[in-house]
Amino acid sequence: MGEMVKLTGLWKQKDKSGQTYLSGSLSAISKVMVMPNTFKKSEKDPDYFFYLGSTKEKREGYAPQPLNDL
Repeated sequence: MGEMVKLTGLWKQKDKSGQTYLSGSLSAISKVMVMPNTFKKSEKDPDYFFYLGSTKEKREGYAPQPLNDL
């Protein structure tokens, strides 16, 4: 596995339904989340999804769009 670069640390969190996920930040304006795939239907589906987002809830002129399955 070649040389790797550590980007951030992740902390365990729980959502409102009690589901555990991991979260951290890459910079003062970006956050990351690793969420379990609760819609997994087959072994070929991923176990987790990695999300990258802004730490600011609302930015002027910016409306976040939901990501579709890739």
